[in-house]
Amino acid sequence: MRRKSLRLLAAFTCTALLVAACSDDEEKSEDTTAGTTADTTTEDTTEDTTETTTAVDTAWMVNTDDCIDPDSANAVIEGEIKIGSVMPLTGDTSADEAFAPVKDGWLAYMDYANEQGILGDITISASLEDDQYAAEQTPGAVSKLIDNGVHLLSGIIGSPNNLAVRDTLNEECIPQLGNLTGLPAWGDDVEDYPWTTGGLVPYDVETRVYMESLQSQGVTKIALIYVNTEFGKSHADTAKAEAAEFGLEIVADETIDPTDPNPPAGQVTTIAAAAPEAIIAVPLGAGCISFLNVLAEKKAQTPGWEPLTYVTNTCASSLILGIAGANADGLYTSNALIDVTDPKNAEDPDVKAYVDYMNSIGKGDLVTTASAGWTVAEVVVAIIKQAMESPEGLTRASIINAARNFEYESSLARPGVKSKTSGLDDAFPAESLQVLQYDADTKTFTEIGELITKFESS
Repeated sequence: MRRKSLRLLAAFTCTALLVAACSDDEEKSEDTTAGTTADTTTEDTTEDTTETTTAVDTAWMVNTDDCIDPDSANAVIEGEIKIGSVMPLTGDTSADEAFAPVKDGWLAYMDYANEQGILGDITISASLEDDQYAAEQTPGAVSKLIDNGVHLLSGIIGSPNNLAVRDTLNEECIPQLGNLTGLPAWGDDVEDYPWTTGGLVPYDVETRVYMESLQSQGVTKIALIYVNTEFGKSHADTAKAEAAEFGLEIVADETIDPTDPNPPAGQVTTIAAAAPEAIIAVPLGAGCISFLNVLAEKKAQTPGWEPLTYVTNTCASSLILGIAGANADGLYTSNALIDVTDPKNAEDPDVKAYVDYMNSIGKGDLVTTASAGWTVAEVVVAIIKQAMESPEGLTRASIINAARNFEYESSLARPGVKSKTSGLDDAFPAESLQVLQYDADTKTFTEIGELITKFESS
């Protein structure tokens, strides 16, 4: 019945909101099936991949009795594995600046995995559908992928977008892996949603990292400005609930309407009047740039006011910050990944392999933001490889079992950052971050302090 409900919702959405888009397969989807198989894989490549993937004891196993079709969930996958995702392929400028490169990185790694034969005689067929970052369109896009026989979903962008399909994917027992959102919900309710995992450091952990950094700098008065969505409110709720523990007082609290295309001038004016020593900002996409531009104007109009500015790592890309130019200089942010454009990392073998591959497909100008898509795809492929080596062989059930009993160090991760899960005890793949400060002249990031690992679950 749930499957029918999803189709009805998809049909309603298509009719009421975007008839032409829903019917245009060529413009709204992207596929990749190219690549070699084990026949062209070198022995060294296979050994290297195996050594970086560590299967932990399988203390947690999914119960497929609750599935709509248990036999399908346990059916062995042979020859080809179909991986789907839903991302904004069209839409406003935020999709172009923040999300399009993520899509390119995700697709690039899927092709790379095929070319390297990472899954042996299993070929990856990757498909993308467009939801224009509109949660009401995500069920239709996912329904289309399910109808096309995908074995799992990976890297869906957006908290409300993932929430819109979480029930269906768990009832269908289709793995929903590596959500490209840090909503804490992805690890808070594993028993009810065993088939869903997060892909980013949880937003509440990121906020704590910033508050710890502010405390270490002697800051006591801060302001919040955040987009009024699950994403923004998750950061803000954590700050409000825990600021006192870090010796911080919130003197201004401003929101940004996600549908308002205007820069947040009024909100920044209110913040300036409160004269905080620091700002924690949670904008999104093009909002990263407009916020920084407005803030620079207000600081110029307010002599002596130079607040420390922390911007969430959804903005932490030189591709995005470069557009803001000098207005982004000196801001603080964070990342779990290496800065792939920093000259000091140019000779790192993994960085070089990544950059060279992206250059070879004409995407070299997107390597900073694309690294997020590349990494989530890499982790998902490593999970699939571990599932292939399980006693059950490669099935949808063994994929989610591997995802929840897993340890892996991705190629672009900062030293000390690992993707690690342990059943119900540790449902978040990563909870470590490095605080960074941006240099607008060099378009690189300087590490501030050590990698913060204290918020890891285990």
